[in-house]
Amino acid sequence: FSRVSPIMTSVTETSNELTNDLDVVSPLGIVRLLRQCDAQLFAGWREHPGIFDAITISVLSSFVSACKDLFTTEGGEISTKDVKIVLSGAGTSGRLAFLLAGSFNKALEEQGHSPCFSYLIAGGDKALIVGIEGAEDDVEGAAVELKNTIHGARAVAYVGITCGLSAPYVASQLAYLLDAQERDSHARIVVAALGFNPVHLARGVRVEGWDRSVRDVIERTATPGHTISPDPKAPQPSSSSSPQGVAARRFVINPIVGPEPLTGSSRMKGGSATKILLETAFATLIHNIMHKKEESIPSTVTRLLQHYESISRATYMQAEDLAHLVKRAGTSIKAGITHGSNQEERGHVYYLAADTLGLLGFVDASETVPTFGAALSEMRGFVLDSGDRSGWHVLGNREGDLSALGPAYHIAQGDFINEYLPHLNDHDTVIAILEGARPHPHLVTLVDLIRKGKTHPFIALVTVGDTPSPSSPLVSLPSNNTSGDSSLLKQIRDHLTPLVDATLTVSLPYTHLLPHVPAFTELSLKYILNAISTGAFVQQGKVFQNRMIDLGITNNKLYYRAINII
Repeated sequence: FSRVSPIMTSVTETSNELTNDLDVVSPLGIVRLLRQCDAQLFAGWREHPGIFDAITISVLSSFVSACKDLFTTEGGEISTKDVKIVLSGAGTSGRLAFLLAGSFNKALEEQGHSPCFSYLIAGGDKALIVGIEGAEDDVEGAAVELKNTIHGARAVAYVGITCGLSAPYVASQLAYLLDAQERDSHARIVVAALGFNPVHLARGVRVEGWDRSVRDVIERTATPGHTISPDPKAPQPSSSSSPQGVAARRFVINPIVGPEPLTGSSRMKGGSATKILLETAFATLIHNIMHKKEESIPSTVTRLLQHYESISRATYMQAEDLAHLVKRAGTSIKAGITHGSNQEERGHVYYLAADTLGLLGFVDASETVPTFGAALSEMRGFVLDSGDRSGWHVLGNREGDLSALGPAYHIAQGDFINEYLPHLNDHDTVIAILEGARPHPHLVTLVDLIRKGKTHPFIALVTVGDTPSPSSPLVSLPSNNTSGDSSLLKQIRDHLTPLVDATLTVSLPYTHLLPHVPAFTELSLKYILNAISTGAFVQQGKVFQNRMIDLGITNNKLYYRAINII
């Protein structure tokens, strides 16, 4: 007789016992509860295998090795040319695919290699800001998108990101490649599903317009020895066996990191775990390719995961300062209730940041719409200009400038100056984000403009990576690899500090994984932004205990999530 009851419902849709009082604690209490939940990313959850378990290190390392084999040409050379690594997902997962693909392509180009990463997101680039209704459920269109993306490639690695193992968009693409493997067992195709449920808890409802469920596809992908959290009823490999043939190129990367702090909101822990695992895998891969080192892949994977844990600790060491920003953001968002429909009297939260930090800002802001039923205008993120590029041209998305689609897609520095700056009011909060290793002088311009206005919005200066030089645990990053400059950083901070109402400074042991991949800085900022946006809407009353009560329902997955919450 066992007292351990098997989990019968999706872990990612389960209420987290740590945050049942999320709606009644103070802003500092909110930050501390989020800190405890994020600690589960590394400590694990209950009896399930977590990120630091041996099986996770083994599966992730085997995946890296399988991908590395794809780069070997017939002549024995290592080349990224005509290889496609496709990262794909819906919602937050697709947005992270976009972020990671762009960063790793820059790292490859820096070293003279052909960029080989591509991203797919359900609904196309429009979904980088606004969820596209029904896009995640379009299994036919998903397969076509993948087919077009990999056309002409000599080798393909595909990672389908679906935190709950529930997205039909990803399942369709997995099935397409599994079929291709079975038609030609020698095809150079590596297939992986990434999520945070055991295989048997993948979504089992048959997908509308299809003859199977997501679980059917995940079970087909799950290979003994290449699956972290398999179906307990599935056959287990012997200690000496390893997958052979097609099975050797199939993976389910699914450590169990525990339920979300806000039930079902996979933009939080699920998004962070996705970023951690894929960056660890592909940084290890690229480092090995670029430097042709025979360093043990499992050792590198383990070391990087340990560094990610240190970033979490370093960020939450500033809990009190972060709580101050959470409280102020809540005050701004609550002003929308007390001051009615007059847009200029309502409170708003604005993020201002450069490059990928700006991307994280507008993604965090845009995700409050489906999560909390927020208006598009309540939280906005803007990307600072970079040289002669602005807005979408800084980010380099596949479909180019999307600003013609409407105000929701106005993300440029100029959009903030022209459309929002003239209407700032005393209820507003502006979060100016500074990356220590790449200080951006445009922040000075914007803060000066705000302070010259007739109103006095609350301005916070958030500095992430409090160092003028980039640093990496993998490679040496000379100062000429980035715009980091100690005197410029000091000048900007000395100028801004007297003008702002609050500061939050996070010192990190490392900032980058590789050149142009400030992965550790990004993760730290993601923790901060998730806390600010979640805490703000908790204070507005959009959460009961730890459950969303005003979420948008734009696909079948969210429909079932709403039923589960009720």
